[in-house]
Amino acid sequence: MRDAEAWLATLSAETVATFAAAPDQTIVPAERGAANPSSTGGQRALAMLEELTGRSLASSVHLRAGEVIAEGGMGVIRAAEQVALGRPVAVKSLKPGRRAPAAALDLLREAWVTGSLEHPNVVPVHYLAFDDSGEPLIVLKRIEGVEWRTLLGDDAEVHRRFGISDLLAWNLGILLQVLNALRFAHSRGIIHRDLKPSNVMIGDFGEVYLLDWGIAVSLRDDGSGRLPLATSASQLAGTPAYMAPEMLRRADDPPLTERTDVYLVGAVLHELISGRPPHVGTDPIAVVASIIASRPELAPTAPAELATICARAMHEDPAQRYDSIDALRFALQGYLEHRGSAQIAARALDRLAALRAALRASGDGSASARDEVYRLFGACRSGFHDALAVWPGNHEASAGLVDATVAVAEFELRGGHADVAVRLLGELPTPPPLLAEAHAAAAAQASRRTELERLGREHDLSIGTRTRVFLIAVIGVLFTIDPLVAGLVPDMQLASHRELLVFAVTSLSVVALLGLWARETLGSTLVNRRLAGMTLLLFAMQLALALGGWALAIPVASIQVVFLLVYATVVSGIAIAIDRQLWPSAVGYLVAFAVAAWRPQWRMFLMSAADLVVTINALRRWWPASLWPTPEERAARASRR
Repeated sequence: MRDAEAWLATLSAETVATFAAAPDQTIVPAERGAANPSSTGGQRALAMLEELTGRSLASSVHLRAGEVIAEGGMGVIRAAEQVALGRPVAVKSLKPGRRAPAAALDLLREAWVTGSLEHPNVVPVHYLAFDDSGEPLIVLKRIEGVEWRTLLGDDAEVHRRFGISDLLAWNLGILLQVLNALRFAHSRGIIHRDLKPSNVMIGDFGEVYLLDWGIAVSLRDDGSGRLPLATSASQLAGTPAYMAPEMLRRADDPPLTERTDVYLVGAVLHELISGRPPHVGTDPIAVVASIIASRPELAPTAPAELATICARAMHEDPAQRYDSIDALRFALQGYLEHRGSAQIAARALDRLAALRAALRASGDGSASARDEVYRLFGACRSGFHDALAVWPGNHEASAGLVDATVAVAEFELRGGHADVAVRLLGELPTPPPLLAEAHAAAAAQASRRTELERLGREHDLSIGTRTRVFLIAVIGVLFTIDPLVAGLVPDMQLASHRELLVFAVTSLSVVALLGLWARETLGSTLVNRRLAGMTLLLFAMQLALALGGWALAIPVASIQVVFLLVYATVVSGIAIAIDRQLWPSAVGYLVAFAVAAWRPQWRMFLMSAADLVVTINALRRWWPASLWPTPEERAARASRR
C-alpha cells in the first residue's frame, strides 16, 4: 500500500482518477517516443508522416462515412462504406482532442503494427488514408459482431448465438484463438500490452479478432521507425484492471517482454474464472497495490488446475510466469482435455462428502447403514476410476480414491472386518500406511478365527456320531439286558464280592477295548475325548466301589444300589459339561437310585430301566443323518491317514 501510494503521487490527477473510476479503460501515454527529439526512430516516423500527409488517398478510397460504432483511448471508429467495392468497412481516426502530430503518428503506428500482422485473429487493415485536413484514417475490415465482454458471463446469449451450453469451455476456446494472434505477434517481436475482453470482437459466425493495437510495442528495431519500441516505452500504459506490475514502469521494474502479455492472458483468465478482473478496488491505492502484489484470489470452488494456470501466468516475477504464450496455450489446452475428467472427479467428490456423512451416521453398524456406505462408496470409487481413465494425471481423483478407500477401510476396521480393509487398501496403486495396521488386525482376527474354528470342532457333537451311536448301542444293549436277566433269574445274580469284582473288571475291560477300537474317532475332538474319559471314569468308579465294598464288607446288594448313584453322578456331569440334552438320563439314574434304596430287591430291574433310558436318550440325541460315510468324509479320512 505504501509503494502504491508513493507511486500514485507521481501521476497526474486525470490518470489517478482512471485507476479508481474506470480501471477497465486503457491509459494511453501523454507523450510517445515519436515526440522525443532524442528518438531517431521517432524522427524518421515523423518525416514519413509529413511525406504521407502530402498525398491524400481519401479520394481514391472513396469512403462514405456512417455513425460512430466505438471509441478507444485515442481514437474513434465509424462505420463506413467503401464505395468502389460496395463493402462495409470500419474507419478509425483520431479523437478531436488528440489531433496533433504525435497523436497522428501514434494512430499511424497502430496501423503499421496491425497491418504487419496478417493473421486470421487480427482485424485486416485495408488501407491507410488521410482526410482532407491531413489526419490519418485507418480503413479496417468491419466486423459484424459484439465485444467479448458482452458475452463473457451470458450463458443464455452464448447458447442463443452459437448453441453452446458450456460457457467456460466456450470462453476458453475464445481465449485460445486470442492466444493464436498473440503467438503470431510475438513471432514478429510485437507485444500487445492491452489484452482484455473489450478488445476482443466475436463475429456473428464465431470469428475472433484481437483489436486495439494502439499501445503495442516492438521488441525489435527494424530501422524504419514505423514500430514503437519497447525500450522507449517508459511511461505508464495499459488497463489498470488487468495490468502487469512491470507495466507501471517504476524505476526498478523489469523490461516489457512477451511475458507481459502472458500476465495479461492470466488476468483475462482470472475474469473468466471469477467473473471479475483481478485488480479492482474502492480507491486508486487499492488497485495499484493489487497490481504490485499480483496475488490472484479465486474461490475454493474454482477448478484447481485452471486456478494453478492463472496463478502462474499472473506471477509478479516475469521469470516465474510461463516462458511463452505457447507454453500457456499448451497448459490451457491440457486443461480442456482434462476438464471432462475434472468434472467427473468433482461429482465423485460430492459423493465422497456424502460417504463421509454416511460413515459418521453409521455408528451402530446396522445392515441398512452398511448398505448405504457401500452404495456411496461404489458410486464415488467408480467416479474416481472413470476420471483417472480419462486423465491418469488427475491428482484430485487419485487423492479422492485414496480418501474414499481409507475412510471405508477404517470403517471396516472399527467393525472388526480387517480382512475386508486389507482387500480394499490392497487395490490402491500405492498402499497407504493404514494397510500395515489392517494386515496386523487381519492376522490377529485370522488367528482368533482359527482358534474359534478349532474350539468349535473340538466341541462339535456331530463329529463321530456314527461311532458313538454304535458304542452306545452295544454297551446300552449289554447293560440293559444283563441286569434284566439277573433280576428275572435269581441264580444269575451276583452273590459274592468276588463275583461283583469280576463283573466290574470285565465291564471296564469291555469298555476299554471298545474305546481302543474307536480311538481314532473318540480322540478326534475334545467332546469325544471327554465322553470317552467320563465313560471310563464311570466304570473305573464302579470297580473302585466293588473293591471298597468288599474291603468294608458292605453287602453286594447295597453296593449295586450305590452303583446307581455313581451312574447318576457321572451322567449328570456329562449332561452339564457336554450335552444338556442328556438330562433325562441323569434323572433316570437318580430316580432308580432313590427307589432302589427304598426297595433293594427291585435294584436289577431299576438298573435295567435306567440303562434303557440312557440308551434311548443318547441314541435319539446323537443319531446321525446318514449311517454311512459320505464320499467327502471318506476322502477327508483318507487324507488324514
